[in-house]
Order: sequence, then structure tokens, then C-alpha cells
Amino acid sequence: MLYKTHVTVTYALALPLLMSTDSLFIGNVVALGIGSVFPDIDHPRSYIGRRLQGVSHIVGKIFGHRGLAHSIVGIFFFLYLSRFILFHLQLPIEWGDWFILGYISHMVEDSFSKTGVAWLQPIYNKRIQFGFKRIFYTTGKFTETVIFLISCGGLVYQLFYF
Repeated sequence: MLYKTHVTVTYALALPLLMSTDSLFIGNVVALGIGSVFPDIDHPRSYIGRRLQGVSHIVGKIFGHRGLAHSIVGIFFFLYLSRFILFHLQLPIEWGDWFILGYISHMVEDSFSKTGVAWLQPIYNKRIQFGFKRIFYTTGKFTETVIFLISCGGLVYQLFYF
């Protein structure tokens, strides 16, 4: 999935949660957006990978795309890393929670791709495809464009009618 689709789908799904928990603040929204693209740190040509070239190249070489960064181990690693960084920079720890929610959203979205995600790496490398190989999208193709447009519509609807 392209970064713009990850961001819009994540925002469309999380906006009701942000509003219902009185958490609709710029820091939380930014953290959620960064989290929604961050698992692709393992791909140097991804949106986040192009902005963090050195880190992305190293992570990609060691773990491969949709490797450990796209697993439960990756979730916990980045949860603790984000909390550690936020604590030491004396920034709201809550940002780490929204970052991880975006991160998990990215992985769920990727689980509907044709190839799925190996959630249980490094213990079990089989990829799980949530659509049972019947419901899926391919990155950059028509189905993803439809998903992007629906999520944009959902966002517009929520912003104007809630």
C-alpha cells in the first residue's frame, strides 16, 4: 500500500477514537500519521525510507521488506523505543500510544494485501492474509485507488458531519 493510502485509511479509522477520547490534538494526530507509515522503514524506496535513508537501508538489509518491522516483535520494539525517546525528551508519552496505533493499523492494512504479513516473525515466517486470498489489494493498482478514495470520502464525511 502506498503511504498516502496508509495515512488516509488510518486517519479515517482512528478519527472517531481521537474524538471520542478527547485526544484530537496535533501531537497525537502527527504521531498517528508517522506510525501509519513507519513499518515501511525496512524499505529504502518507501515514503519513510527515503527520508531516513541510512536507517532504512540498514534495516532493509538486515531484516528485508515486511521483515521484523512488520511483526509483533516490531510493534513491541517500537513501542518501547518510542516511549523511551518521548520520556527522555520530556514529551507526552501519549504520543507513543498513538504512534503504535498507527503502526498496528499499517500492519493490519498490509495484511489485506495480496502477500499478507508474517506477524509472528522470527518464530513463524508464514504470511497471514486477512482476506483469505479472496479479498485483497495490490500496491498501486485499481483496488488500492478505490480504498484510498473511500478513505478520503470517509475522512471528509467525518470532518464535516461529526
